Amino acid sequence: MASVRLDIPEAQVVALVQQLSPRAKQAVMQMLVPELAELAMLDDLTDLDDLTDYDEDYEFWDEEAGMTRQQLLAAETFHYSYANYHNHLGIGNIRYDQLMPNDVDTLEQAEQEGWDDAELAEALDLEEKYVPDMRLSYRRAKAVVDAPTPAESFRRGVRFSVQDALEEKEKGKLTGEKLVERIVGQICYRAADLAYVLNMRDERLSQYSSELREESGVDWEDLGFDQAGESEQA
Repeated sequence: MASVRLDIPEAQVVALVQQLSPRAKQAVMQMLVPELAELAMLDDLTDLDDLTDYDEDYEFWDEEAGMTRQQLLAAETFHYSYANYHNHLGIGNIRYDQLMPNDVDTLEQAEQEGWDDAELAEALDLEEKYVPDMRLSYRRAKAVVDAPTPAESFRRGVRFSVQDALEEKEKGKLTGEKLVERIVGQICYRAADLAYVLNMRDERLSQYSSELREESGVDWEDLGFDQAGESEQA
């Protein structure tokens, strides 16, 4: 994480930090190092000890509820694992708390109202050439998040990840062991997402053992995708 420069008085920095929650203080310390290390007044804030050792891999499995559908869609659309996205929530990071979820709402509205690429590009403040990829990413996200069961969600996510890796192979960007490692890595990420969803639902993987060993039976054309995982919608 990049450090930032401080342009406000030292006393004001200390006053602001004192008002933050412990998790928010962790994020601030991470962003402002080494700037904060130079402020002697922070020595009086004993509750800041060791906050610079913020662990981005910390998992919030003990929380009562997981992310909302909107947040899950944002994680999928912008290619974050669920745990990673969750770890960035509630610490003052506007990108995760507001910007990406708002973009998901915009994409959903565009789908429902049939916006053209120019309209969507303007709404997302995005170059029009990137709109088709954003549409595809959102449609895939919706297929994964809105799957009828966690097992089917996992299967769809793996399918999209494998299809992407094979597309990279066709372009000559991934071959041999690199291709294998990419696919294995993506399946592991999907397994982590499945664990997150099961934790949200207070369910066990064994409940879906039989379903995971069966053929999906999904009609991808009904979902708006061709066999290569590309969206068939304009």
